[in-house]
Amino acid sequence: MADLSDRIRGYHYTNDEGFSNMRTGWMYREKGLTPIRRFAHLGIGGGLPSEAHDGVIEALLEPEPASWKNNVEFPTLWSYLMGDVCRRKNTLLLSFELTPQDKAFVVDRAYIERQLYRLAKGQGEPTKEDRDKAYRAYWESRVPVFDYKGGYSVPQLTIWSPIAFERLHVEWQHETMDKLRQIHEETDKWLTHLEEIGVLPYRDAQGNPVDETQVNRANMRQKSRGMII
Repeated sequence: MADLSDRIRGYHYTNDEGFSNMRTGWMYREKGLTPIRRFAHLGIGGGLPSEAHDGVIEALLEPEPASWKNNVEFPTLWSYLMGDVCRRKNTLLLSFELTPQDKAFVVDRAYIERQLYRLAKGQGEPTKEDRDKAYRAYWESRVPVFDYKGGYSVPQLTIWSPIAFERLHVEWQHETMDKLRQIHEETDKWLTHLEEIGVLPYRDAQGNPVDETQVNRANMRQKSRGMII
């Protein structure tokens, strides 16, 4: 776990096209990281305040947090996240130091992932009521980043204010195919480990292995979802 008692860095994955837009401000007319992706889509959450539907920057508290890479409850979470990022020739990891002026919070992504994993676990498609409840809990899990003491299953850094380009530092840049190969190898090892300890395959309420077609449907849905339902 990163030391959150003093100076805190955020980490954001992107690709060469995204980084070029940050450098020039070509797409959003502001240089740097811009809060664009809505925290919750309009119509989701059942009465959430308007700020919950504003754009945010999604980031992490560590470059490769174990809670994302090796999560027993959500075993392929890291692979899906990186697959959403690794869509151009090169993949980059950016970092930036947070300040008290940033509107930065930690939320628990687990509330959303539990809905995304329902089908793979033989629990059926989430209903709108399920999604609304999950997003309310997701919103209510917000803790100012400098007050966060740990304990979340899938801690996600969420920022409601822009990060100027001058604050961004490139931690590394790799060819996407090499990075994807590494991620797939690590994911395969993790899944094999979960099979060995009996976590996988998923089983339904009667204890029967979940139909592989359901798992595949859920996987395709997750791979195309981005970070939001």
